[in-house]
Amino acid sequence: MGYTGDVVLARCDTPLERLPVLGDPARCIEELDEHLEVCGPRPGGWQTLRLGTGLPDNEQDQWLDALVEATGSPVLIASVFDSDVCLVRGRTPSGAEWSAFLDPETAADYEIAGSPPPVDDPPPGEGEKERNVRWMLAEVPGIAREIAGWAAEAGFTADREALREVLAERADPFVEDLFLKLIDACGLPPARPEGEDPVEIDPLAHPGHRPADGGPHGVALEKAVLNLPRDGNLVLECAGDEQCYAQVWHRPDGTYQLEYRDRAPAEHYRTRTVSAEKVVAALQGWTAGGAAWRDAFQWESIGSWFTDV
Repeated sequence: MGYTGDVVLARCDTPLERLPVLGDPARCIEELDEHLEVCGPRPGGWQTLRLGTGLPDNEQDQWLDALVEATGSPVLIASVFDSDVCLVRGRTPSGAEWSAFLDPETAADYEIAGSPPPVDDPPPGEGEKERNVRWMLAEVPGIAREIAGWAAEAGFTADREALREVLAERADPFVEDLFLKLIDACGLPPARPEGEDPVEIDPLAHPGHRPADGGPHGVALEKAVLNLPRDGNLVLECAGDEQCYAQVWHRPDGTYQLEYRDRAPAEHYRTRTVSAEKVVAALQGWTAGGAAWRDAFQWESIGSWFTDV
């Protein structure tokens, strides 16, 4: 017997199953504790939670919005039926959203993928199922781009070719395995083996800070960096902490000076690069509250500039 229910992926500083929004009486899941399964956590606070009862079908938008607001994180919800069919929906704090069926062949068998637009000259002998599959496969490149944008806002660099492969793949045998492959293709680090303690990393920048409301995310952040004029700068602030921020200066010589301060003047670091794309990736990683974005650079501590008298 296959699994039927919903799988939630989000970044959260506390156990996802204890997130207040899931226990809100206004969004009640009957006997919640008996229907939760915590899957392997991933570094950076990323957690996967299976809800055996599933979320009400007509409230998926509300759940996505509520979870994004509660976590400040991009969120995925995968709705699975009998381990055969899976509809994945993603949403981000900036409001970007997308949806995709995994295993288009089976989705067409279940006749739940919607109706494709009419075509003037369908291939000879093509039936409704074949037309549905062809339509879904044609949508794959565009959906892969949207998912890559979701991943960028989460602070990761997606493998777009791997995303396209997963979106066109058949489940063998469980569609949940395709969902996990989709997460991997988004660039998230692998889940820790069961029972393994979290590995401490060099805390040059402590993960978990929250960017201030109103700052650019995702595509808006990318455009803000790419449109910086020479001698222009962009500052991203943390919520409620003036000693926590990241900034980039597009120097007059055309290079980029990237800096961050981690909650104290002594914890101030800088680096330089000629790559606007690397700056975009770093700032997107910073807004996601992670730390892996640091690894692409050699950092210089300049905290003494702000603390020495």
